[in-house]
Amino acid sequence: DNVFYGVFLSIAVVMTGLLFGSGQQIARTNIVMPDTNIRQAMLENKVRTMTTGFPIEAMSAVIAEQNKTTAAFLVGIAKKESNWGKRVPRAEDGSDCYNYWGYRGAGSRGVAMGHGCFGSPEEAVGIVGGRLDTFVNEYKFKTAEDLIVWKCGWSCDGHSNQSVKKWIADVGYYTRKFDKKPQ
Repeated sequence: DNVFYGVFLSIAVVMTGLLFGSGQQIARTNIVMPDTNIRQAMLENKVRTMTTGFPIEAMSAVIAEQNKTTAAFLVGIAKKESNWGKRVPRAEDGSDCYNYWGYRGAGSRGVAMGHGCFGSPEEAVGIVGGRLDTFVNEYKFKTAEDLIVWKCGWSCDGHSNQSVKKWIADVGYYTRKFDKKPQ
């Protein structure tokens, strides 16, 4: 009977030592996380899911590199101004200018149909996203109502009250989707 308890106690002491040693080894182990930015991957998924089947879908990864507010404005304004890339200015050769936001500044391929003509989706998102970042960071614009300057400039006197309200409602509808948590 005492022999049984002696063997049991010896095994318990050995196991405790092994477990303690393993615990120390685990505590010293550095865990290497994959080089994936979770926030960016989730934002890209949201953009891609919203824009599936539209030309802007190809820009999802580039848009997701922006901060969330700028990305939301890029998606919301593009829906209103070009139906996410279905109505766009085209270069003289008929190619896409990648201007889905009605941006009037020149791109690397100049201006087409009164709007900037960009050489690539990355250039387009970089320039337009940069302009939106200025509104977001310097002017603290957070809503479509704040960003009505995109449609009107600094005064909406030349636009009907109805068109201003419609722009705010339409852009706001899509930008607010970025505030909602996934279901």
